[in-house]
Amino acid sequence: RRERLVVLTPRAISLQRWWRVVRGDKIARKLRSVVDRASAEHRSLVAELLALRAACDESAARQAGPQAGPPGRASGAKRFEMWVSLQVGLPEEAEQPPAFTGTQVFSARSAVLRRAGGYLLDFFGDSANVGCKTDGGHYRIERSWKHFEAVLDYVRDGSCALPAAYSPKSQDNRRASSEEEELREFVREAGFYRIRPLLDLATSRLLHCRYSSPRMLSLLAERGLL
Repeated sequence: RRERLVVLTPRAISLQRWWRVVRGDKIARKLRSVVDRASAEHRSLVAELLALRAACDESAARQAGPQAGPPGRASGAKRFEMWVSLQVGLPEEAEQPPAFTGTQVFSARSAVLRRAGGYLLDFFGDSANVGCKTDGGHYRIERSWKHFEAVLDYVRDGSCALPAAYSPKSQDNRRASSEEEELREFVREAGFYRIRPLLDLATSRLLHCRYSSPRMLSLLAERGLL
């Protein structure tokens, strides 16, 4: 029996060492998986923000070119009315949250919309679009209306309330969302309309919401995102 203990004890010690290695490897793999997932999300976010910023800059450069100018100056060209109404909403067949289906109608001065640049200048700066109204007399924008009121506030006044986290109320079909989720949606809207100052404002809030590390924020600033 003593001889068996002499033989088995080193085997048991080896088995324990092997098991520690296996467990350590499992933990390391899990840790790597978490890190890789976080890194992938970070890279995806940075790439999206840089792409939105580049689109805004390209649009601004194009609109500032020699052929850009106030609409309707050519003789006989049609002009937009001083006040226009916008029907904003995704098509019925598009996938969208139940709380934001359908369309909403907003009104604004056409000159103010043109002054915003980007998408709004492209549309309301082209006299060929003057007659592109719905049967109800609205200009159609096929985009979710969820954040459009805030975008329009910024276009009119140069400031707006950025979205916050949302907690559903009773009999509410809108799902709960974090501040980061809401801000990321809003950043995409600012990018769609190619309003660079609004994009910068929302991007700064989003990055400060997502990252608490001063070092990370410094690195993002070096990338031109802050």
